[in-house]
Amino acid sequence: MSQHAESPQDKPARVKAPRRTQAERREETKRRILDAAAHVLRTKGYAGFRISEVASLAQVSRGAQTHHYPTKDSLLLAALEEIYSTTREQSLARIASLKPEDDIIAAIQEDGVNFFLSPHFSMALSLINVGDGNTELSHELRRLSLENRRLLDQAWAAALVKRGIPREMAGIILSSTYCLYRGLAVRQLIHSDSEHIQKVSAFWHDMLRDQLQRMLPDTH
Repeated sequence: MSQHAESPQDKPARVKAPRRTQAERREETKRRILDAAAHVLRTKGYAGFRISEVASLAQVSRGAQTHHYPTKDSLLLAALEEIYSTTREQSLARIASLKPEDDIIAAIQEDGVNFFLSPHFSMALSLINVGDGNTELSHELRRLSLENRRLLDQAWAAALVKRGIPREMAGIILSSTYCLYRGLAVRQLIHSDSEHIQKVSAFWHDMLRDQLQRMLPDTH
């Protein structure tokens, strides 16, 4: 049985991928650098942060890296901002997914645990302390940290107010809950005890819920 020879017309046409623009290639390079820098910061902290390792991990040349981030400080700030942006998006998604019947106090606590008891907070804390010897870096690190918390505080406060909780009380709930988890985060640096954290969290949750129910009986 003879086989029909495939003519050029029978072959499927190759679809060429659209060429990326220079702006797209530039953004991809920046993304790889930031992802690599954030990874090195999370895993090795400031003391182990080497811009040469970031370039190697991002698979870019040192020249390409310094083109986007000329100094170590500029790369550190951009990496910290990237980490804050990622955790902030997770928090905002948690707020957006809340249903009327959900326990909002438990959700705020979960948010506090996910940030303050994660490597993100200890890394940010170490960066701020390191920046004390560099006035400009210290100022920018603190500005980034305060801005990140301000945006999240506003979002959580709005969610609490929506539940009928006065704005001033909402601020107190957030401030005191975050203070609790900051303290537990520092304690964790000395002695890690997940069972203790769970007990303290449960105690705080019940105490706060009881207080709210006495003041606002209809609040869920």
